[in-house]
Amino acid sequence: MGKKVATGQLERAGSAASMPAQLDSLTGLRWIAAFMVFLSHVFLLPTALPQGPVGDSIRTVTSLGGYVGVSVFFVLSGFVLTWSARASDTAPKFWRRRFFKIYPNHFVAFLIATAFMVWLGQNFGFLPVGEQLPGLVPQLLLVHAWIPDLNLAFSFNLVSWSLSVEALFYLCFPLLLKGISRIRPERLWYWVAAMAALVFCVPQLARLLPAGEAAYEGLGSWEYWFIYVLPLSRLAEFVLGILMARIVLTGRWIRVPAWAAGLVFLGGYAVALNVPKNYAIVAATVIPIALLIPAVAMADVRSGRSWLATPFMVWLGQISYAFYLVHFFGIVTVVYLLGWEYQPTYLTAAGFVLGVLALGILLSAALHTFVERPMQRRFGTSKKARVAEAEPA
Repeated sequence: MGKKVATGQLERAGSAASMPAQLDSLTGLRWIAAFMVFLSHVFLLPTALPQGPVGDSIRTVTSLGGYVGVSVFFVLSGFVLTWSARASDTAPKFWRRRFFKIYPNHFVAFLIATAFMVWLGQNFGFLPVGEQLPGLVPQLLLVHAWIPDLNLAFSFNLVSWSLSVEALFYLCFPLLLKGISRIRPERLWYWVAAMAALVFCVPQLARLLPAGEAAYEGLGSWEYWFIYVLPLSRLAEFVLGILMARIVLTGRWIRVPAWAAGLVFLGGYAVALNVPKNYAIVAATVIPIALLIPAVAMADVRSGRSWLATPFMVWLGQISYAFYLVHFFGIVTVVYLLGWEYQPTYLTAAGFVLGVLALGILLSAALHTFVERPMQRRFGTSKKARVAEAEPA
């Protein structure tokens, strides 16, 4: 028999019977994070905003949102996996579920990305297929974020590097949860402080690396890769999510209301806009994110009412993973139809963004409905487990 990996259900049953097994507000929050990534990508294009001071300011503010949205994903992943951990689970069962959650969508998005590269090529910033071929096997094995070459880490579907990071999280989760579950509840906040401090150490460690061949976002390519892309450098954010879930489950949460945590988050975002890039892209917002997620979760625990938990927001959250993977293809398609030299007004720019958003939602809904959910249902659990679940109690 495989080793047990979960304690979340037992803690939830013992510490607070009223705690829901599913946190719909966090599902809605996942959509907000995906939408932030979408805005960061769409507003980088000249067709999305007129040139000028206002457009430049919007680009500056929203470009940071892509980085922040990814950090929300990583911390949220640790929190949700811990909250929903099954008391009867084993590591192989967990890994199987996660594989069939992320990989089918990833593979389909990879095929779409390859088709786009062949169709549009370098006109839309894609490297020629031949130059991206060295990233083919690492991309399919979800190890491409470990390669300190941004052309390979961002090859094919440029957003899939984060799946390489998540793959490390999933691989480590059973062991991490077992270890963190042994931490005495009164010491959990000390571990949160230690993980946050570790995140702030990463930019300092990155300074020891060579500059790299080219600068990226004002940083050397190696420095940028180490801070933002390298899976090991992002592991502390995932651990923060696990710790925050344990804090809530063991009754150690400090009862920060969601609106106050939201204000702290916005304040952290504003600070990140005004600090050096090596701290802005991850470290500056990690503490506000770590406070926001349990605060939003507690809105469900206490009242069950939250605008993030409305049916439409929950549905958007459910398709957010697919949206994250395919939204760039919707952007590229609309730009291709308009023409790269299209000069927008603010009115037509709004129409462009809404059109791209609608197309991205349609594509992601199709991917979620016809790939993600069927693959999870069919292969995410063993046949024996599916039969047991189908039998009446």
